[in-house]
Amino acid sequence: MSDPALSQGVQRVLKIIVISDYVRPPHSLFVSIMSTLITPSRQICTFCYIGNKVLYDAIEACRDLPVRFDVEFRPFALLCATSTHVDKKPSRKEYLIHKFGQHHAEAKLKVAHEMAQKAGLEMAEDGIICRPNLAHRLAVKAYQVGGQDVQREFNNIVFNAAFAERKDISDFDFLVETAAQIGLMNREKASEFLRSTECQDCVDKMIDAAKANQVNGVPFIIIDGKWALNGVQPKECYIQASLPLKPPLVYLLSRFSQRQS
Repeated sequence: MSDPALSQGVQRVLKIIVISDYVRPPHSLFVSIMSTLITPSRQICTFCYIGNKVLYDAIEACRDLPVRFDVEFRPFALLCATSTHVDKKPSRKEYLIHKFGQHHAEAKLKVAHEMAQKAGLEMAEDGIICRPNLAHRLAVKAYQVGGQDVQREFNNIVFNAAFAERKDISDFDFLVETAAQIGLMNREKASEFLRSTECQDCVDKMIDAAKANQVNGVPFIIIDGKWALNGVQPKECYIQASLPLKPPLVYLLSRFSQRQS
């Protein structure tokens, strides 16, 4: 049955929640579909960096549809909270070698670089593993203040800094400058915000809610509160007839796949 609002030319709003992180290096590639309520993201996650680009490419490919998208990134945490190794801010290669050994670390990095290149993204040979909590708080604040546009601008800067420029995105001065650059707040207000605990409770609740809904890998994308995609997947996966999904998700992603072919 068709949507009467769409048939009358009225834009429908699709809410997309992306659970993500910023700096976590590639561990594994999740390829699965499941239902949940939230989509987490990590600003230290290689696949979140790539997934961010693919998602917006899909949205851009559907600009002519009578649909408007509201994208919200929510935080997730996969790094061990008590790891002293992470506290030393190791390089991405060092972290992976420490966790998986030389052979597996190199294989994971190779896959990540190939995927980034295919998505049209720049990715440095190495990077810095750090705790992204301050960046998560600013990302939440960005959405609260300026909605998806301000949050997207913040995320783009942070992702690029982490993966293309090899910057430490937990650096206080970097985050102050980024907040000022996007107009979220001036440098003085940004310094006060980062020294406070504002938005920390919100970040914690979002992470806890994601974990309570059995989210254990990111990026994790929820579309319209009905469909969920776990991980960065090949575009062909989105249009397989066997997927238990219905429009508008399949239509959106199938159009993206066709335009990229």
